[in-house]
Amino acid sequence: MTTIRGFLAQATRPAPGSPDRCPIQEVWTLGCHILQRPLAQLLASDAAEPLRPEDAARWRELMLRRQNGEPLAYLVGHTEFWSLPLKITPDVLVPRPETEILVERALSRTLARGDRCIDAGTGSGAIALALKKESPDAFVAACDRSPKALAVARANAHTLGLEVAFWAGSWLDAIEAHSCTLIAANPPYIESADPCLDGDGLRYEPRDALDGGTDGLTAFAALIPGAVRALRPGGRLLVEHGYAQGPQLRMLLKQADFGDVATHNDYAGHPRVTEGIWHG
Repeated sequence: MTTIRGFLAQATRPAPGSPDRCPIQEVWTLGCHILQRPLAQLLASDAAEPLRPEDAARWRELMLRRQNGEPLAYLVGHTEFWSLPLKITPDVLVPRPETEILVERALSRTLARGDRCIDAGTGSGAIALALKKESPDAFVAACDRSPKALAVARANAHTLGLEVAFWAGSWLDAIEAHSCTLIAANPPYIESADPCLDGDGLRYEPRDALDGGTDGLTAFAALIPGAVRALRPGGRLLVEHGYAQGPQLRMLLKQADFGDVATHNDYAGHPRVTEGIWHG
């Protein structure tokens, strides 16, 4: 008979020649998911508590999938962003910690009643929901061209009790001219030929949310002119981008007559978010 403690001991025991074994914390996370119990209860399991064979088989299956590079968030169906628990499916990107820099920059100026904020290409709704959590009086809306992604975003908003307006659309096509205070976006920005798209992790995520075209800038070519049309004078555009794309993004924003253009580093010190103010 396999016990929970015995399974944990075996699954987390260092194995010479097996460097790709799941980290201990991930084994625990998968166990919490399968057994539907909090971590403290999992780790405090009675020494004799049996582990059902079907649960052991499922646990091993998920560990193997994780070792093969499948994102942990897809395996357990959720992750955390900006201290918000979010439902996650393979229809949306897994929110990354570096995207929190985008939220930080968006919140560097107070958003209040009368402000209209747009999360363009929302995916799971992470950016929009973080903005609404911190700025409850502001109007926050989000779009995505994927109906499946919008379903995930709407489900997250409902679960969190945050009022965000969602609509199906490509970038800013449906936005009324000169109506927005803030536009934030994490568009696809990886070059199509970059091998990382087929590497562990990213190959499981929606390609159209990652592939930015030949030069990685295809989405920005649509997003920046759309922002010029949609922003009020004094409104801000903030975009996430690849660590080497800062100079190109600053040039594109300046060419579109944005002012006060600046790039900000992520937590690892890599240039990650560029913003500019539309003066009209």
